[in-house]
Amino acid sequence: MLNRNITRSIFNCVLAFIFLLSFNKEVMVKANKETLTQHHYRTCSGMYSKEDWSGKVDPFISFNLKKFNSENENDSGVIVAIFDFQDFEHIGIELPDGEIYYICDEFAVDSGLCTSEQLDQYLIQDVVYDPFTGTNRTLAHPIMTFSQKNLGLHDSKYPITKTGYYCIATVSKYESTEYKAVVNFRNAYGKLAGAEINKLPLYGLLAIAYVVAMALYSFAFWKHKHELLPLQKYILAFFVFLTAETIFIWAYYDIKNEKGDSPGIKVYMVFLSILTAGKVSFSFFLLLIIALGYGIVFPKLNKTLMRRCQIYACVSYVLTVAFLIQSYLQDPEKTSYLLLITLIPMALSLFAYYYMILRSMTKTVIYLKEQRQIVKMGMYQKVLTIIYASLLIILAGLLVSSFIYVGTNSIDMVEQHWRTRFFYTDFWPTLVYFGVFVTLSFIWRPTSTSYMLASSQQLPTDPENVADFDLDDLQSLGEVADADLRHDDDDLDLNFSEEEHETDEQNKPAKQPTA
Repeated sequence: MLNRNITRSIFNCVLAFIFLLSFNKEVMVKANKETLTQHHYRTCSGMYSKEDWSGKVDPFISFNLKKFNSENENDSGVIVAIFDFQDFEHIGIELPDGEIYYICDEFAVDSGLCTSEQLDQYLIQDVVYDPFTGTNRTLAHPIMTFSQKNLGLHDSKYPITKTGYYCIATVSKYESTEYKAVVNFRNAYGKLAGAEINKLPLYGLLAIAYVVAMALYSFAFWKHKHELLPLQKYILAFFVFLTAETIFIWAYYDIKNEKGDSPGIKVYMVFLSILTAGKVSFSFFLLLIIALGYGIVFPKLNKTLMRRCQIYACVSYVLTVAFLIQSYLQDPEKTSYLLLITLIPMALSLFAYYYMILRSMTKTVIYLKEQRQIVKMGMYQKVLTIIYASLLIILAGLLVSSFIYVGTNSIDMVEQHWRTRFFYTDFWPTLVYFGVFVTLSFIWRPTSTSYMLASSQQLPTDPENVADFDLDDLQSLGEVADADLRHDDDDLDLNFSEEEHETDEQNKPAKQPTA
């Protein structure tokens, strides 16, 4: 019964941690330039006015026709409308039979829906009935509509005088017409999309937070440099990696904002995918060796076991890198089953990680309960509490996001939340990951007792004095630990090779769990 309850608890906690990692998405940036075709014929983007987010240029939306092929000589070209999303109901006129007519053609002119000067443009109504409010609505901003057949940049640009969510829609009279156009949503501050610009300062602040947390951990690392556990070296190395990764992400947004899309940016994205794969793989690796009792339950793992963990981490890393690079290079507008070539192996490797973590942590927790090692058991209970808390935060975040979207109508949702939508979709899990990692590193930080706690292999014989045993035992091990430290001058070296000194048979710890 005890084993079953422990297994169920560990199952939920590890599932929560993996759920957290799956939400911690890699960097995905929406470009300020969008491509439109006869199949993908409309797009929208948030735009800031120059007063709300200053910059070197006046913000605008431009249309550049790159390709146009039509078999009909009378084809007037691509018909375009640029408008504020609030005004989408003003486009098109409802006919008596209930059908909505969108284009001003000969039929529309004969029906009195438009004039001959408006031929080959979208039909626009200045006043429409709003079913959400039950009132008539007028245009929030002017709608720019035109048709273009000649290749090149359109003569006029749509000026952005007020912050909002703006769209562009295209259509052709004939289904056989093929076209391709590039729309530039140019903000004053640079070339990042309006929905992405807030990530630039936020990732900068997150990088500073990582630097501060790493500095505090490094101080404890230096202060107890003669009392270090190998696990604490792994944590410091991962701290350095996470700090560097966050700085690289911030730099990516800064470069993207200045340079826009370029071959160098695509190479940089591949580089970031490699870092993201390392973050995912090493997070699972750390959780696995902690689940095996590395550093606290057992000062060092069996050399063969540690090598297996490291090799599997490398394999998982390679599979994750392959998947991320392939997903970045694949055209997002085309569906291809070739992505499964890397997706399936990566998913299987993460599932295997999940199984090994579950199995190992279950054995370790059961071992600590059986041996009544209360202090060590308390540390693992804190880990489980942290993972449970992260799950609750994730669920709460999903509920809050759902209430925000459900509680407003579609127009208000887009208009009010395009600036903060990135936070609900991919940034707040990054903050949760930061909080979980910093908290776990605080629990496993170097202290004056952590080394002696890991060295303790004695077992209490009196159940009533279990709590007193661990603390007294730490003091009794002080002299032994000091003697060991005189022969351990290389502790400060971040060497993860696990080359160990042989110990006497009688001092060996109990059998370690296997991954």
